Amino acid sequence: MAIVEVIIVPIGSFPISEAALVTDVLGERFPEGVRFRLLPSRLHVPLTLFDWSRAQYRAGEVALHLAGSLGILDPPRILALGLSEADAFVEGLNFVFGVALPTAGAAVVFSRRLYARDRNLYLERLIKESMHEVGHLLGLDHCPNPRCVMSFSNSIHDVDRKEAAFCEACLTKLEDYISRLGRSLGSR
Repeated sequence: MAIVEVIIVPIGSFPISEAALVTDVLGERFPEGVRFRLLPSRLHVPLTLFDWSRAQYRAGEVALHLAGSLGILDPPRILALGLSEADAFVEGLNFVFGVALPTAGAAVVFSRRLYARDRNLYLERLIKESMHEVGHLLGLDHCPNPRCVMSFSNSIHDVDRKEAAFCEACLTKLEDYISRLGRSLGSR
């Protein structure tokens, strides 16, 4: 039985086939109780969220737009992960691979800087950052273990260094979070 549902949403021109792959792989990598579902339509982001001086989107505002556009989110029970081919930033950083807003129930992965000519490498990076952002939505912080998918990535080398898996400590925290959430929802 699913306790948490994560809706995967292609943004802009992001390929639906890649979003479907991410949906399937994340469904295999997360503990029981978390279900992933692909929204088969695209979300379009208004240009008002684009910073022309930087030629990047404002990451947090895109995540808020995702949350507001769906209108069905119910954090922490129903969440959304947007997938975008764009480049984005948050104040204080030159760029981000993704952003998560747990209170809004939405996260977005921006794949522009994850791109590699080797398609398998690109998809591996996309899956790692998708796992990372959903991990944040499910209560996980950055992990000091550089191999854990929850470690902070300041560069593409950091993304490549980590594994597409939660370390034992993060997996335990994730399972505890889902278990506590299931108990609290069951008592309603």
